[in-house]
Amino acid sequence: MLVLVGVLASLLFAGCGSAAQLPRARAKAALGVSATHVTVMTPEGRERSYVLYVPTGGPRRKPLVLVFHGAEGTAEQTTQETDFVQVAAQSGSVVAFLQGYEDTWNEGAGHTPAEVAHVDDVAFTSAVLSQIEARSSIDRTRIAATGFSNGALLTELLGCRLAKRLTLVAPVAGPLPVSVSPSCQPARPISVLEMHGTADQSIPYGGGPFPGVGGGTTVLSAPATAARWASLDRCTRHGQTADRAQATIVTTYSACRAHAVVQLRSLQGAGHGWPSNVGELVAGFLQQHPGAPAT
Repeated sequence: MLVLVGVLASLLFAGCGSAAQLPRARAKAALGVSATHVTVMTPEGRERSYVLYVPTGGPRRKPLVLVFHGAEGTAEQTTQETDFVQVAAQSGSVVAFLQGYEDTWNEGAGHTPAEVAHVDDVAFTSAVLSQIEARSSIDRTRIAATGFSNGALLTELLGCRLAKRLTLVAPVAGPLPVSVSPSCQPARPISVLEMHGTADQSIPYGGGPFPGVGGGTTVLSAPATAARWASLDRCTRHGQTADRAQATIVTTYSACRAHAVVQLRSLQGAGHGWPSNVGELVAGFLQQHPGAPAT
């Protein structure tokens, strides 16, 4: 674990951060991470942005976590709503909070503003990955994408499209869309950490259509999503345990190709939101289940 020391953040915010946001970012920096607002040009010619947190110590090659906010959320808000920054200081991981187009993502299934504008968020993610890898020493066996709600639906799509570059996808409250599942053919096995509250009233744990920004979409159930990923990874074992301390039923598929692992954490009685320890869960999964090096 890092020895946490007070460090001044490199706050290179390019226009998007407000004065009210800067003290919060400095407070995060006291944990041992520096924060930078970064822009990147995508292949489609759009200038996009993300907030990057880099630990001031830790392993030479660092795990990387890409975080996608929910619809009508922002990257900056997500730094406050989750424990990813704190965990970055403790585990030595790099964390990037990506910003959606008009605060939405084109997850390939719904009708969000990003979809209407034909935004390519898979290409955006790939461009961010390339930029971070060029600037930091990244452990290519521990690269995760995680997202919430609309961001989780995009995370599912990234697992289908960017399996060569990612080793884990961790969708929260966003199962595989019915329209995406049949065409999902990852280039290689990829680990999946699916998390979903059983009392979610916005995107149902049991699947089906739901109203959402731009009209929503139709999704598989959370268990069916995990089973679909297990089939894609050709897993041959599965079991179920109860984590009573966190009121969670954990279903794990193992003996998959290329050492991939698929796990569903069914959050008993939980609604539509990030788990309070989501950063810890993702970091722990990456530590326990590294993948083959991303290419």
